[in-house]
Amino acid sequence: MNKYQQRTVYISIVALTFFFVLSLVTHNWGFFLWSLLPVFMVLISAFSTGRNKRNNER
Repeated sequence: MNKYQQRTVYISIVALTFFFVLSLVTHNWGFFLWSLLPVFMVLISAFSTGRNKRNNER
């Protein structure tokens, strides 16, 4: 895992934690549920670009 991917994972964990705490405080789980899809899309794009970059070098 390169630095870009590690940074993306850390930011995603912080974002999910923030929305989880916000949902706990407000008792509105929409904040957390609506944050899941964008965070996972960012994670998928971060890991798929690294794999494609590696395949193009060969």
